[in-house]
Amino acid sequence: MQVKTQICTEGSSSDDPEQDENEKKTSCFSNIKLFLLAECALMLAQGTVGAYLVSVLTTLERRFNLQSADVGVIASSFEIGNLALILFVSYFGAKAHRPRLIGCGGIVMALGALLSALPEFLTHQYEYEAGDSWHAEDGRDICSNKSRSENRDSGFNCSNRSNTNMMYLLLIGAQVLLGIGATPVQPLGVSYIDDHVHKKDSSLYIGILFSTLVFGPACGFILGSVCTKVYVDAVFIDTSKLDITPDDPRWIGAWWGGFLLCSALLFLSALFMFGFPQELDEQDTIGGESEQAMLPSSLSQESQDSKSNGAFRGFDINSGLSVWEHLRVIPRVTRHLLSNPVFSCITLAACMEIAVVAGFAAFLGKYLEQQFN
Repeated sequence: MQVKTQICTEGSSSDDPEQDENEKKTSCFSNIKLFLLAECALMLAQGTVGAYLVSVLTTLERRFNLQSADVGVIASSFEIGNLALILFVSYFGAKAHRPRLIGCGGIVMALGALLSALPEFLTHQYEYEAGDSWHAEDGRDICSNKSRSENRDSGFNCSNRSNTNMMYLLLIGAQVLLGIGATPVQPLGVSYIDDHVHKKDSSLYIGILFSTLVFGPACGFILGSVCTKVYVDAVFIDTSKLDITPDDPRWIGAWWGGFLLCSALLFLSALFMFGFPQELDEQDTIGGESEQAMLPSSLSQESQDSKSNGAFRGFDINSGLSVWEHLRVIPRVTRHLLSNPVFSCITLAACMEIAVVAGFAAFLGKYLEQQFN
């Protein structure tokens, strides 16, 4: 790699000094290891914000008077936004500038995380009733507020129902944005790495990438435990005058603080993606072989000329197909992939694993909190 860059700089320095200077500026991003580091940072931030939402679901439920079904819809909105675009982004992203698409996805995720914290600043401050008798019911290990249903005005919930619905829809929209932004991060990042490393090193790079993703939930739950120990309106009131502590069931923590921090992390990690080129200097012919193997034989010739110089550009010039014709090709490519038994078995195994984990991962925290106080 060093020999290639030296030859390139020597040849360009004698012709155009400005071109040589530009190559030196962009040479730091022409490294697959640096791309792996940036992709790991982005996926770590993505995993953190996903786990953080799960850790504050019970807080959101108490803060905005939501039901368990409402919280489940909020938690599943991420997958709804991701599923709506994953097929199109994966197909068209292979012909576009993949690092820039990943960077745009990171910025969209940062916007979604920022919108997730917005309901706290649009609604009224949290108010709790002083002197409520919190006790443990006989034969149960959960706490209940006996005076809440007796002393609270029956019209209280109705008067705040419209405000709750607006915050509920805002949370759903924020999670959909997070899902849309996460669409290009994993598939395009893995394909970019696989196209620019040797086959014997591809599994190592991808293993490092996914091992970093595992640390995201751990960081998210730790961040949730830290933020919920701070009072929800700590920036608006004097917390020294509070007569409740985090051990009190009436306590609501600063759930919005983690979303702001995750938004900043997502934005900063996404900025590095805009510095990487569409194709690295050390690219081999491995990417073209793997791409043709996944396409039907009738489309293998079209895939050779499918690469373009910009995002979503060159459909008519390079491949001779319009956008609508490319959309018609997607079902054929999908059917060809599903006919591969190895691919189908791996996909089914992943679906089974996610189906088992997703349900109790979202509501296990709520059960432990209510059952064991």
